[in-house]
Amino acid sequence: MFFSDAHLHSNPVKGLGAGRISAKFRKEGGWFIALVALPPHYYGIKEINIESYRRVLEILNREAKAAAENGVKVARLMGFHPAEVDEYYKQGIKGRRLYELAEKVLNLIEDALKNGLLDGIGEVGRQHYGTSVERVVVSEAIMIKALEIARNYDAVVHLHLEQGGWITAYSIRKLMDLTGFKHGKMILHHSAIDTAVSAEELGLGYTIPIKSFNKEAISLKLSNAMIESDFIDDPGRPGVASYPWEIPRVIRNYLEDNLVDEEYVYRVMVDNISKYYGVSP
Repeated sequence: MFFSDAHLHSNPVKGLGAGRISAKFRKEGGWFIALVALPPHYYGIKEINIESYRRVLEILNREAKAAAENGVKVARLMGFHPAEVDEYYKQGIKGRRLYELAEKVLNLIEDALKNGLLDGIGEVGRQHYGTSVERVVVSEAIMIKALEIARNYDAVVHLHLEQGGWITAYSIRKLMDLTGFKHGKMILHHSAIDTAVSAEELGLGYTIPIKSFNKEAISLKLSNAMIESDFIDDPGRPGVASYPWEIPRVIRNYLEDNLVDEEYVYRVMVDNISKYYGVSP
């Protein structure tokens, strides 16, 4: 059996780092991780400028190399998280000035995609918590720019969104149409079950946290599903999300209890990863 984690973070400064994460995941039967960069301040980078994001890109590629050395295949993603919008607003960087910073970061991401230093964009999207309307608008403008870039490079995108069920999925389907995003590699990250059902209906990809991949979710046999831990690799916040190695352990238990069959597990853990990332075990 091959197991994948479709969305996780690593932090070599404060946490385990991708080397130790991948080694433990590989030991449990893991073959693939989608490694998503954190905002600069998570790595102790305090300056708010484009150079900070260049350093993030360097960290991400070092982390991906460390995971690959342990025999785990990796997709590298980097974005401009909606929470960064809120953080920078608190520090007095807002509106046009903030969007122009994000645009520089997205240009850096575009160059990295062009030169093989990234495999996709993420996270971008909208806040799923209370914030100002203005900040949501800035976040959505950044997301639209990211979709335009991903459209041109056949790149996968991980979206951080509110969990509004059908309207969340429908709004993304409309944005895809408006931006000419036709290759389909759109993933609604950390989806609640009702959002996942609507994403399935509208032909979108999505990741379901392993904590939410329960008997009800399994019974739906959602064909575009992928499973994530959303591990944040922060020892100061244990239990905020799952650990990557929980995925194989939980799935094995489901198999032993006959709650799920191997064919469906293979689809979720291998076939859908191959579909969105173009890799195979």
